[in-house]
Amino acid sequence: MKKFILGLACGIALTATTVVYAADTIEAYLFPTKFEVNGQNKQIGKEYTVLNYNGHAYVPVRFVAESLGLGIRYADEDNVISIMTEPTNVDEVTKKVWLVQYRITNGVDRNYVIGLLGGPSVERTNDDSQQAVWRYDISPIQGYKYDDLNKIDVKGLEQGDIRAQIFIHWSNEGKVERIALWYTNDNDKWIHVNYLYEDGSTTDAIYE
Repeated sequence: MKKFILGLACGIALTATTVVYAADTIEAYLFPTKFEVNGQNKQIGKEYTVLNYNGHAYVPVRFVAESLGLGIRYADEDNVISIMTEPTNVDEVTKKVWLVQYRITNGVDRNYVIGLLGGPSVERTNDDSQQAVWRYDISPIQGYKYDDLNKIDVKGLEQGDIRAQIFIHWSNEGKVERIALWYTNDNDKWIHVNYLYEDGSTTDAIYE
């Protein structure tokens, strides 16, 4: 019987402006400031807030990482914020998995996703009964066909007909709402699963 080996679900917001741990709280102040990266002005987005606490400026780590051309994600298994350079000289699956995990987050728009992944393999537009969704078929065999826009092609992944599949669900405002990413790699026999949920939390799992 197939089963999931689930990782720890997490819900850390990398741009949080209130810090609460257990029963402890801290008082911080808004700290409007400008940024330069390698001598060039860098505008901070409205979704980010800079704080001053105890004489130190606290800047959203996602803003810093992306300003330096790095990728960032919360590694829920170890409770670690992971910052990585984009991999080079890798296959298409490794590249696309990295882009989904380290560059795409809730709230980005269609143009941003297309700039990273290109256009979808299959898409469904939003209507009164169904949510808009894009599906990306990564490294499929020649003649690969799969019509379902509601569930992953697990059989295709198991048989090697496709090496990764990505479902991106869109809000009514045209922003990324949630993502399902299933993929295989050359290092093991498992199907790896990664979900990004509406609240920004993630789940990593292995499907065996």
